[in-house]
Amino acid sequence: MNKTTYFLRVLTPLHVGTGSGLGHIDLPIYREAHTDFPAIPSSSIKGVLRTEKLKELSEKLGKSPKDIEKEVEEAEDLNKLGENLKEFVELFGNKKKEGSLSVIDARIFFFPVKSLKGIFAYVTCPYVLNRFFEELEINEKSPEVKSDECLVPENSLNLIDEESAVILEEFTLKAGKENFDFPTPSKIDKRRLVIVSDDVFKFFVKNYTEVQTHIRIDIETGTVEGGALWTEEYVPAESVFYFQIIGADYEITNKKLQLGGNSTTGKGFVEVEKYENR
Repeated sequence: MNKTTYFLRVLTPLHVGTGSGLGHIDLPIYREAHTDFPAIPSSSIKGVLRTEKLKELSEKLGKSPKDIEKEVEEAEDLNKLGENLKEFVELFGNKKKEGSLSVIDARIFFFPVKSLKGIFAYVTCPYVLNRFFEELEINEKSPEVKSDECLVPENSLNLIDEESAVILEEFTLKAGKENFDFPTPSKIDKRRLVIVSDDVFKFFVKNYTEVQTHIRIDIETGTVEGGALWTEEYVPAESVFYFQIIGADYEITNKKLQLGGNSTTGKGFVEVEKYENR
């Protein structure tokens, strides 16, 4: 079975939501039910890949994406479609056929946290790392980390001068040195990596996402419309996820994609990078 892994680095704040929330945030982000970690549902990723493929075919065939979509959805016999459209249906399916392309939810890998030294850190934890190693069949295991400790590389940017400590938000953590020899996206500066305990990581991803307040202005009065005030949660820029594509000989060629809501205001731009086996 074909299985390809991709890193996904968030370039602008990302909102992939779940509808209205019950807490203080009106529009929360999508999270895993069992960990409460931010995630990106596979349907969002696959939908964007499908749209990108339609745009690619539109340029190649000189037809509008809408016309191409109508043609593939209404096709009774795939053999009567051209080779390009037939390949599209084989991958993404239509009303009569299930596609071969399967996408697994994107899981959090690194979460950016403000640091007293070095601006910010790419934070992860043993649970996240061990799950990553297991899913990618890498024969490695993360060291354990206590709640008041962290692990950093020898040349860490986040170490307080002349002290073995890292201060992330309100947490002061005793730092130990570790050789970080696990895969990361090529543009990630490994000097910013920090491994914290599972519980501290969960606190960060729960409490240090971005929450923006939105309003709607009445076009006639120029003031805020009554009741038109809401809050929306975003995964911050520099967050890193990973996801897998299974069951199809397919490779993502467009390295910059846009996911989630508020696309017209520049939200949801991500950079995709294929993981290469070492």
